[in-house]
Amino acid sequence: MTGPANTFRVRPAEGRDARRLAELWAGAFPGEPRVEVRLRSLKEGTGPYGGLESCWVAESGSRLFGGFRQYPLHMHLWGNRFPVQGLASVAVAPELRRQGVGQRMCREALRVGRESGAAFSALFPFRSDFYGRLGFVLVGELHRYRFSAKELPAFPGHDRVSALRGEERAAPLCDFYGSLLPRTHGLVERTAPMWRERLEGAEMVQGLFGERGKLRGYLIAGGRRARSPDRSTLLVEELLAADEEAYRALLGWLSVQRDQWPQLRYDALPGERFHQLLAHPRSLGSPSARGLWFPSAFLLRGPMVRILDPARVLEEAGLSRNDALGARVRAAFEGEAAGTNGAAAEVRALTESFVNGTLPGQADRLANWRPVLGLRDFRLLDVF
Repeated sequence: MTGPANTFRVRPAEGRDARRLAELWAGAFPGEPRVEVRLRSLKEGTGPYGGLESCWVAESGSRLFGGFRQYPLHMHLWGNRFPVQGLASVAVAPELRRQGVGQRMCREALRVGRESGAAFSALFPFRSDFYGRLGFVLVGELHRYRFSAKELPAFPGHDRVSALRGEERAAPLCDFYGSLLPRTHGLVERTAPMWRERLEGAEMVQGLFGERGKLRGYLIAGGRRARSPDRSTLLVEELLAADEEAYRALLGWLSVQRDQWPQLRYDALPGERFHQLLAHPRSLGSPSARGLWFPSAFLLRGPMVRILDPARVLEEAGLSRNDALGARVRAAFEGEAAGTNGAAAEVRALTESFVNGTLPGQADRLANWRPVLGLRDFRLLDVF
């Protein structure tokens, strides 16, 4: 058998590919932007991650049957800054699905990322087991709380939280966000287009400033009105704080909005132990889940990551002198290159151990690292 399922090449997209890519992605991701909207974005490069220059196509002969996007990102992990391939919009023409084309195209995408200098690849999966077979591992976890605003205390400092409006808000937010990056685990650096996209649709942007006018924390939120006023909900989309006092002040501001927004939704990192801050941490309208037990939050999973350049990762993390670890890593990645059974699982295990901080010797290297709010949870606020 010959054809695209067995013989194809991957190359950077060109202008002539724009319409076919727009059609491919509109069909693969229904409910998202229409063909013409996608086409205009590709040609004009108006998206937060650029235009056609970020796109790659898979073709056999003159037939374009697949595509993906590769974003050059920088992610901060355990106090280290790594170049990361943001892999997105992986799609295969309908008539060629379930023939192994997607897996082969993704392997080519990983090769492209490795050759471009990325130490990691990161994505949001359509199916985690599909990408698990490629060495990716789920790394992010959030607990979604939906609760009555009266259950959250009006912590001190809420009266010092004020709205950030207009174009001038981008600069302090960008500076503050950047200052936290070395003390976070999983955040990516944001470019001006990324910030513009983040703020253009933001309904509320609130900031807490210190005595010298320096931003100490911010939140981005949007409201969801309901027919019944007592069901209107304020959705917290993003909250970052430099210290515990700023964190609680921002939460206190949310609490005092209860007259207008009687319900709140907040996605917390597990390390925040957010349930301990609520007077009664029961999800709104939820029945008993197990006898007299009640649910407090929903578990959200999303981002997946895998190592692309193990030598660089070990060097940056200060683990390159661990001979036993180095031998294990080399065996895993050489086995993957040779197509050895189980090699992808070993790459996945190594990636998971690194992200969790449990590789041999890693705990000692991290002993002096002081994360924001003491949170070592993996956190990725951006979706690509």
